[in-house]
Amino acid sequence: MNYPIFNAIVNQVETRLSKRAIEVDHFRIWTEEKINAAGLEISMDLSDRSNHLKKLVINLDWDKFREASLARQMPGMEKHPFLKIPALSGNNITPYIDVETMWYFDEEVLYQKLDSTIGNRRMEAASQWMEFINKELKRILTEENIITRWHVEIEGDLHGRYVTDMSLISYMQYKLDKFTSINEINAYVEQNIQKILLRTQAIMKIASKTLEMAA
Repeated sequence: MNYPIFNAIVNQVETRLSKRAIEVDHFRIWTEEKINAAGLEISMDLSDRSNHLKKLVINLDWDKFREASLARQMPGMEKHPFLKIPALSGNNITPYIDVETMWYFDEEVLYQKLDSTIGNRRMEAASQWMEFINKELKRILTEENIITRWHVEIEGDLHGRYVTDMSLISYMQYKLDKFTSINEINAYVEQNIQKILLRTQAIMKIASKTLEMAA
């Protein structure tokens, strides 16, 4: 099913990324009728810009109820298709976009600096690296309403266990309940995407700074 407002946001994001000459290797729009949801997945390769991060993934999640709620408060949206559906047009849900951001670290650059990879040395080094990164993030993210966590997978070989798929994940919500036009919404979303890109630059610097401390 078509999401006119969300589609306009997606088109604007794609246009702005292109104008900023940001290389995107994955830009996927998805809809899932069974859960009344839609979303956008953006993946950017960071390997050419950082020796410590492999890629950045941004997920924007949306649904029919938020689309209808936002359409109801915006002038000129009276003919929005969702407002013709009673189950959607009468909801009082606050319209907001869920934003999940994932930074994938290259744990191999850490392991290559270790004097020994026997036993739990790789596990300990990876844990220390994440701890040092956390401390730096707390310093620069003090004024932002952002939730972060680590995702890691653990494997083993003849020398011992080690961390794989080391990624930092953040969660935010962009509330859109105060906007009355697509242009205002696009400007707000663009501003927050820019914050993610600036945050990515900061994380790349933090990763470089703290790697030596953990190795």
